[in-house]
Amino acid sequence: MLGQVIASGLAMGCIYALVALGYAYVWNTMAIVNFAAGEFLTFSAYVFVATFTTSLGLPFWMALGLTAGAMALMGALFSRLVFARLQRQRALVAIIATVGFGIFLKEMARIIYGPEPLLYVSPFGDDMLDVGGIRLSMQQILIMVVVVVIMAAQYLVLRYTMIGKVMRATALDRETAALMGIPVNAVLAGTFAFSCVLAALAGILLAPLFYVTTEMGTMVGLKGFVAMIIGGFGSVPGAIVGGLLLGVAENVGAFTISSTYKDAIAFTLLLAFLVVRPEGLIPERNADRA
Repeated sequence: MLGQVIASGLAMGCIYALVALGYAYVWNTMAIVNFAAGEFLTFSAYVFVATFTTSLGLPFWMALGLTAGAMALMGALFSRLVFARLQRQRALVAIIATVGFGIFLKEMARIIYGPEPLLYVSPFGDDMLDVGGIRLSMQQILIMVVVVVIMAAQYLVLRYTMIGKVMRATALDRETAALMGIPVNAVLAGTFAFSCVLAALAGILLAPLFYVTTEMGTMVGLKGFVAMIIGGFGSVPGAIVGGLLLGVAENVGAFTISSTYKDAIAFTLLLAFLVVRPEGLIPERNADRA
């Protein structure tokens, strides 16, 4: 039974890791915290379920791609139209702007799609896979596979492609990168768009497991932030480890103590890390911020 609980926690931890990765990328390149991540998750789930899947009747993978593209465009527009105008302001101003944009997204979802929760049935049905006595739904397996593929792809892109080198250069020193001819604003817009895609994928993958509501992303966004702090603020590998650890700790704590305290367990773990190891499990190195 404990193995079953840990496996389910890993699936949820993958969702937290996706959100935490988005936080880490935005922090490394823009030096701000995108507190609209949870609302991007919510809005993308509504767009995926209500617009592309239910209204237009598109197949799962096509709806997923269109939703990710729409969220990427929205994130890039926000970066170019809002953040680019706030670069000379204090970082707090840009952070408040992300909070305001998050509120805008949540209320737009409520206005467009209504306050009623939406139910989305997984295209993989209720099929279960038995692995060594541990039963996982196909949706949970899909979550793990998608997250592993994304993490592998982003590592290869960052380390071995010109786009990755440009992103890393911008993250290390924005002013020097601009002097070297790198289109910094375009890189920042691309990074913010990518973080929005990560949040969108988290929302799409969560949709079959929970009702789609205007509040579904609020707690997930906060826990993604907690995961980044636990793993190491701004650390990409730390975001992954922190997300998985948080998901497992939540499930094990809820199983051994009480599910009533599931959310409290996450923030108790955060407090413990802030006291014992405030730099996180894998602290970010200044020489390798990306």
